[in-house]
Amino acid sequence: MEKLRIDDDGEVSYEFIKFDDNGKADLFDSKVIDYKLAGLLTIFVSRFIITHELGHLLNGHCEYLISKEKNSVQYISMFEEDNSKTIKNVSSLDFRTLEMDADAFAATDNFRNLILLYEKFEDMVDKDLNIKPIELFYWWSFAIRSNFLITQRIISDEEYRTDKKHLPSVARWILILGSIINIIDNGMYKINYRAGDNKEKLLESLTTGFLFAEKSYNERFYTNYNCLEETIYSTDYGHYATATQMNWENLRNELQKYSRLPLYKSNNV
Repeated sequence: MEKLRIDDDGEVSYEFIKFDDNGKADLFDSKVIDYKLAGLLTIFVSRFIITHELGHLLNGHCEYLISKEKNSVQYISMFEEDNSKTIKNVSSLDFRTLEMDADAFAATDNFRNLILLYEKFEDMVDKDLNIKPIELFYWWSFAIRSNFLITQRIISDEEYRTDKKHLPSVARWILILGSIINIIDNGMYKINYRAGDNKEKLLESLTTGFLFAEKSYNERFYTNYNCLEETIYSTDYGHYATATQMNWENLRNELQKYSRLPLYKSNNV
């Protein structure tokens, strides 16, 4: 049963009753759902940003950069243009590699947290969101891809250039997605799938989440972003992403003495 409702501020929402498997009725308000979903997406993005920066700290990136400057003031700016002026003994490729590692650190942490929320869904997730446990992966993917799209628009980072300290946002997202898939395939975390769920459904949720983010963004800003086409058919992506991944194996050896955690070691690029 659904019923439209007009609030005092003139916004239209609707209420509906949903029955669970035991026949219990729950009342939902679309405005409440939208508000709480926005909160969930904000948490996902905030956690990714914070853990990305933690990756820089815990994996020894900051101490490594400081070690490259004899007259360092023990300060690493978060702004790319400032770093390019103050740290001249680190190549742009090394900067891109450090950013890739911080992204992978954030993705690994975020996925671990998603699994925790998925397995303890009834205790840790607000039921007013009116989502299924498997949809957590959908909304995380939507949130992080949306954040990259918005950031890409603000700082105009769509170009592949040898002097850039970050890979373009679309390349970063695909590498993050690759990190998640690698975690799943290698069984880094045990996932206790719920009835009806499996690996394929989880991957489908991740995929449809970022595709919906691109669709929504394109409709809003009259753009035509498609990360799969932008990377699969891009020679620049193939060259820059592979160079960054291969450079990690060299940079990893230098970071080990500064890192507070075991660093990722790839058996295959």
